[in-house]
Amino acid sequence: MSTPILLIVFYAALYDIKHCKIPNKVIFILLSFGMVQVFININGFDSNALILISNAILGLIVSLTVSLALYNFGLFGAGDAKLLASLGIFVGPYNSIILIAISIIFSGLLALCRLACYGELKEMLVWWYRSFIAGHYFKPQSNTIAISAVPMGGAILLATVYCHFYLF
Repeated sequence: MSTPILLIVFYAALYDIKHCKIPNKVIFILLSFGMVQVFININGFDSNALILISNAILGLIVSLTVSLALYNFGLFGAGDAKLLASLGIFVGPYNSIILIAISIIFSGLLALCRLACYGELKEMLVWWYRSFIAGHYFKPQSNTIAISAVPMGGAILLATVYCHFYLF
């Protein structure tokens, strides 16, 4: 992954934090950069060219499938799923699953930090414990911060940077 890609994901994260939405133009730019990068890396039509193209397309398909499945379960927003799917072109099929998993982990950590900043972490831990003991999920009260969603763009940015420097 290159610096322009990280900057585009940074823009998407800031936009998501401010507006709770990821614009489609970011997704189209990432998809365009991904395909241009694949075709630039191809040096002639040898066997490596087919591997590069198939790796990028499989990365897109795998990350899109996993992201849409998690979107259907309510874990992601549609923009988050599209952003992770567009990053699949750059990382390939296997690393896209790692990127999605690390994004979920960072999203959970950001949610815990958000609860701690609002002073609701202790009561949420007690609430989770009571739900676990009762064996039934109780929805959070409407006057708590836990009822609102955490913009996942920041978590995707953190996961992308982490994967860029430590995994790929």
